[in-house]
Parts: sequence; C-alpha cells; structure tokens
Amino acid sequence: MPNGSMISGSQVAIAVRRNPRETLNKALSKLSEPLPFQRPLERILVKPSVYNPDLPGNTSLELLEAIVYSFERVAPIYILESDNPVRSAWEAFSESGYDKLESKRVNLVNLSEAELYPTDMPGNFFEQKDMPKLLSGNTFMINVATPKIEPKVSNYSGAIKNLFGLLPEKDKSVYHERISDVLMDLLLVFQPDFSIMDLGEIVVGPRENRETRHLGGVALSLDIVGLDAFCAGLYGVDPLGVDYLLRAYHEGLGEAMLDRIQILGTEHQKEQLMETFSKFS
Repeated sequence: MPNGSMISGSQVAIAVRRNPRETLNKALSKLSEPLPFQRPLERILVKPSVYNPDLPGNTSLELLEAIVYSFERVAPIYILESDNPVRSAWEAFSESGYDKLESKRVNLVNLSEAELYPTDMPGNFFEQKDMPKLLSGNTFMINVATPKIEPKVSNYSGAIKNLFGLLPEKDKSVYHERISDVLMDLLLVFQPDFSIMDLGEIVVGPRENRETRHLGGVALSLDIVGLDAFCAGLYGVDPLGVDYLLRAYHEGLGEAMLDRIQILGTEHQKEQLMETFSKFS
C-alpha cells in the first residue's frame, strides 16, 4: 500500500476554451487552493516538452506565453531544456519560437551547458548524479508536458516522462532500458510543484505520421501522478499498468487510482475530452 505521504484529495482541473490564455486561466480558477508559492521565491522553473520541434507533440508557444503572462510577476522565470541527439536545446527554443519569450524576467536555459553539482539520488538507478545547480534552492517548478503513446520507450508518456529532459547529457538513450528506475530517481528528487498538460493538439499514432486532433484544452494538477493517471486513462491505458506510475503510487508520490481522482470541469468539457480521445480507447 502507498505510504502516509500520499497526496490526499487528488484533483485534476480541465478546461477547453478559445485560446491557451483563456484555457489556462479557467483551469487555474477551478483549483480549490492557491498555488503553494514559498516566498521569498528565487525563480520559477518551467520545463516544457520539446523533444523534436519538427514533429507534433511539443508544448505550444501559445501555452508557454500564457504561463509566462500568469506567473512572471511572482518571480523570474527560467524555461529549461537539455540537448538531445536530434537537436540542441538552443535549436529547440528557436524552432519552437520560445526565444520570443525572452525578457528581463524570462530566461532560456540549456541544462546541458549549466553548472552542475553532485546530487544524492535515491538509488533506483543513480546513487549520485551531477545535476544542474539551477534546479536547487527556493524554486517553484512548473512541468508543462504533452501526452503521447510511445511503445518503444515507456508506452504512455506524459508529465513524469518529461522530467527525463532534466538530465544534462546529450545522449539519454543509455537509460531507456531502465527508464522507470531513472524516472523514479528524478521524481523523488525533483518532483514538480505543479504540472500542466498541453491538450491543444493531440497526437494521433506515431508522431512521425504528423496526425493530430485539435482539442484546445489543458489539464493541470498539483499531483503529477494523478495528472498522468488521468491522461493515461484518456488513452485507454490502465495507469497501474504503467510501471513508473504504479511505483510512484506505491511511493506515496500521488494518486493513480482513477476513481479517487476528482476531475474539476464541466460535463461538457469532460465529454469533449472523451470524444477527442475515443479513437485511442
């Protein structure tokens, strides 16, 4: 059974509106409690999902703009990404249009070039790992992911899988065989304070097919496990059948039982989500 630190009353807020700013504001307004900013806050860390900007399935520029608009007055924002074999982080920022967001309060950071420090890890895969120093301190991390089905790597891919991009090295494929162990270490040490799922354009099938369905939605939660469980369920995937979700649940890091997750949204919005994802079930 999960331990006593389990997040109680797991909630996922959903919204479907005309544009990302309206959608984000509506979903945020449904949360029963304000976001737990611990002041004085040094910086807000934003981790988008942008593995390959040439393919669909990346966090949209418009949603990132909405996040910046909503939170840049709270603390300086640092948008994070690392290099991978497909592109550098700088190329990902430029090709996705994220460079348009840079300002005195918004910084783009390539984690592969950032200062590293030895970080003690739980030992599922790493005992110790050199990780970007920027991730430490009094920060608030917002994880902005996109849901996908990736049979070659981890079947369902979403918010927790997005933490993989915090690893600074360029070639992360060496971790694929034990990706659940790696993700558990990252989640236990760098658990996001808040997670947002970009449901604007939903990828249909392999990303290489470039087929998407427009939804114009967003789902968000303080419970990263609950958010992933909800989105996995939209695809017809049993969350408890996703190894790292099951393990996170048993570690008490969040809720993975769908009937215990409260969905904050109108019946019409829930129907819109179910209709869009019905092709996958």
